[in-house]
Amino acid sequence: MMNKTKNDGRPALGTALGQLAARECRSLLRALAMRKRRQEGIHEARKSCRRLRSLLPLLPPEQPTNAVNRGLQELAHALAPLRDAHIAARTAKLLATAHETWITPEVIHSLEHRCEQMLDNALKQDPHWRRRRADAQRIIASIHALAWADIRPSLAKKTLKRSKRRVKKAHSKARESRAPDALHRWRRRARKLRYQLEFVRKARHVAGMKKGRSQKYAASAKQLSALTDQLGWRQDFQIFLDAVEQLPTSRDVRALRRELPSKSASWSQAEPLP
Repeated sequence: MMNKTKNDGRPALGTALGQLAARECRSLLRALAMRKRRQEGIHEARKSCRRLRSLLPLLPPEQPTNAVNRGLQELAHALAPLRDAHIAARTAKLLATAHETWITPEVIHSLEHRCEQMLDNALKQDPHWRRRRADAQRIIASIHALAWADIRPSLAKKTLKRSKRRVKKAHSKARESRAPDALHRWRRRARKLRYQLEFVRKARHVAGMKKGRSQKYAASAKQLSALTDQLGWRQDFQIFLDAVEQLPTSRDVRALRRELPSKSASWSQAEPLP
């Protein structure tokens, strides 16, 4: 990675973004190395993969980012079923605070057992995530080799505008269809834009650039964070629904499945208080 600096000794925007990418790479490795809090590590590793993927479009188009993007996507995707199983159990606990008649302790226990079993099986196939960590190391080596210093403020601004257009397009389609897939696509694009805004804002601060635009980026990122949190509950609820369908049949599970069609609309609207 080139180490270009400005006359005042501060790194240029691209170099600062490269430093932030390197920091995120270290966070990814730390997350995969976590043993005592596996689910937290899985969650943090997937977030690091998404953040790093959001940085790649900021690079000049001639940069070889396709393989890196694909590698990060595959790493996050491999961990997704484990994260979803954990989300399903957590969502059931939240719902039980307000709907304990239907979300019984037996249902919660079944979801937690399913989560633990899936994690145990995954660790048997890849003890201590050795294979995943080796994959991450290879991806990180490629990330370090990218020409981060070639990123110019004009290119970053152009990338952010393109991401904003993609969010607006996804929003329009989600508003028209209200389908889970469309809502999830809207959330993914909004989250990606939020990450990009946060990275560029931090890099501008490190580079000593004017605060006005950085403050606008911070305000936009904050709004997107509230949006993605709201859409996130809907996604978590859909993951819960899918998990209930996969549980072994029991009296409580059958009763919940009968009740869900009439309750899903109201239960998915807002996250219940813990």
